[in-house]
Amino acid sequence: MGSPGTIIYALYDGLRKRLNRRLVRYLLSCSPDGGNCIVLEAGSGTAYASSILCRESCVGLSVAIDIDPEALREARKRDPDLCLVVADLTQLPFRAESIDVTWNSSTIEHLPEPADALREMTRVTRRGGKVFVGVPYVYGPLGIQRLMQSTAAGEWIGKTFTLDDVRQMALKAGLSPVDSFFYFFRFFVGVLGAKR
Repeated sequence: MGSPGTIIYALYDGLRKRLNRRLVRYLLSCSPDGGNCIVLEAGSGTAYASSILCRESCVGLSVAIDIDPEALREARKRDPDLCLVVADLTQLPFRAESIDVTWNSSTIEHLPEPADALREMTRVTRRGGKVFVGVPYVYGPLGIQRLMQSTAAGEWIGKTFTLDDVRQMALKAGLSPVDSFFYFFRFFVGVLGAKR
């Protein structure tokens, strides 16, 4: 959305930061009690939410991965304390069942096979741990996203999903859906699942 330094970019960046703060509050409300929680933002972009998470007392370690080294360089400039890893979301470089909370928002809709990414996120999450995935909602504000699918803006948004689509994908990945969350003016729908 525009180049850095433009009004459009500044507006979009402000909205993105507000969205990320809301997502962090939601994720913290769903995290295991007791502190030292390991959180993975799988497909982080510039990892703004991970910057917030790593400063929370209940989070022992917050890791952000992205396939785009430039996005992670921007994250490092903004926050030198971040734990960042360049990695492919469909081949995460972590042991099975090593993460307490794995999540992403506005990421898997850009992949050829979103379900592959969700299965991989589930693989690295411990049994009983939580996985959250948020994607563009097909019936978003006024149904506009459904109408935009074949436009340039629709391609930028990526695939759109119904709540049932995301729940079914979670079930097939080995998760038990425990909550759903509409956010950013209902542009996005998210499902939180517990690993079985």
